[in-house]
Amino acid sequence: MTWFIVVSGLIAPAIFWIGYFYYKDRYLPEPPIEVGVSYILGFLFALACIKTYGLLPALNIPADPGLLMETNRGLFFLYCIGVVGFVEELFKLLPFLLVVIHFKAFDEKIDGIIYASIIALGFAAYENINYLSYMSGWKLFGRAFASPLTHTIFASIWGYSIAYAKFSRKSLIKASLKGLLIAAVLHGVFDFLTLTPALKILAALTILIVWIWRIRLIENLNRPKNESQR
Repeated sequence: MTWFIVVSGLIAPAIFWIGYFYYKDRYLPEPPIEVGVSYILGFLFALACIKTYGLLPALNIPADPGLLMETNRGLFFLYCIGVVGFVEELFKLLPFLLVVIHFKAFDEKIDGIIYASIIALGFAAYENINYLSYMSGWKLFGRAFASPLTHTIFASIWGYSIAYAKFSRKSLIKASLKGLLIAAVLHGVFDFLTLTPALKILAALTILIVWIWRIRLIENLNRPKNESQR
């Protein structure tokens, strides 16, 4: 069963989504070594993120919001945004700012989306390894492929914000804070809606809207390269 979980949670989704990102960035693809480093960084920072959750009780913040889900939906909503959304997006953003943005191959705006997405894939892979052992059947496969998608979509927000600032010679700090805030709020809202049975359709709509934005943005960023190939 262990090998099955590893394949389902780590290898198969990574191959699928990295292949998809390479297709979207096929006119000037990123070096495999830097893609691999980004993926590993995402995986390692997910581990650090989980360890950070374990420190929350020392701050009188529950590591498991299960009780809030049943007793106080308002606080649970704030928890989803202020803890889950903020903490997870922060731990995906940190390796991007500390390492990835300094890659020599990071030389165009679309790279912010691509590298942020690869980091998010590594992050989601670690999450999947932890969660998939408690699942089976279609829930297992749904989690294995949906979790990387949602993480990459939210990471794309701050990834593009930072890349835009980098190549427009604007403040990286302001761009990072702005992108992180938007991503954290959307991430938290999505988690809240997902865990509210009556509102799950809104969760799917949230992902669809941000995904459409991401697709259209990538198409616009690729357009000059497409035209130059004709």
